[in-house]
Amino acid sequence: MNTKNTKVVTDQKLFFNMASAKELIRPFDQFLMEYVNRQQYDCFDWLSDTKTLLDYGCGNAESVDVLLEKHPKERFKIIGVDIAEEAVKHAQKRYPQFSFFTIKNNTIPQIKNASMEGAYMIHVLHHAEGHQEIFDTIASKLKPGGKFFLNDLTSQNPFISLGRFFFTKLPGSVQQKFSDDLVVDGQIPDKYRIDIPTIVKQLKKAGFTVEKVGYGHLFFFLFTWVDRFIPLSKFPRIRSLYRLLINLENTLLQYSFFQKYAEVVYIRAIKL
Repeated sequence: MNTKNTKVVTDQKLFFNMASAKELIRPFDQFLMEYVNRQQYDCFDWLSDTKTLLDYGCGNAESVDVLLEKHPKERFKIIGVDIAEEAVKHAQKRYPQFSFFTIKNNTIPQIKNASMEGAYMIHVLHHAEGHQEIFDTIASKLKPGGKFFLNDLTSQNPFISLGRFFFTKLPGSVQQKFSDDLVVDGQIPDKYRIDIPTIVKQLKKAGFTVEKVGYGHLFFFLFTWVDRFIPLSKFPRIRSLYRLLINLENTLLQYSFFQKYAEVVYIRAIKL
């Protein structure tokens, strides 16, 4: 496949192998990072009483970075799996104390069934097919009562969809500002829409009980985009305005109408 003239890469394995060599750079200060990753922080707190953790779709282990920001690494035994061989190599190099494996066909032969206390999957579903197989596999690796959370992008937010459409038409100097956001040389991976009710049904079919479905981000991503070019969040008055906007967004997301357009969804589930 010729990727030089391709703006949207449909081969997910190819793209994530390309992305594995990227330098991991934080584009925002801690204030914005806390909000951007808020759902992940909350879900990792929920998993903090588990010892053995499965990181499904580990990539370069960026999710491990988020986990260990607030929890000591000595607490966990993490096993990460991914389809991209180069990403797995980078993850193993970054965290030699944990184990990372390349997998195929949504199966994990390297892990015994009913051996893990917890599992998580972050931003995988909108790049993957065969969701039922994925959930069945994760359920098979968890002990009864094992915890599982997924955090993903729905691709149903009109602002994000519009921005993604125009992104491929922007000059390279602008695209480079999004190097953290799955962009490699101006190329982005293909995305699939996620239907949340279907995901809930599939989780239940796999043997989970769904404890909570939560939503995040309506319009605040727009301000993080601006902050890449003009770091307004450094100014106290702007930061105060951002807090008001965050509160507004969180209030709106309590209503089902706005939940339909949330860009982020997270689901907490427990294996029966």
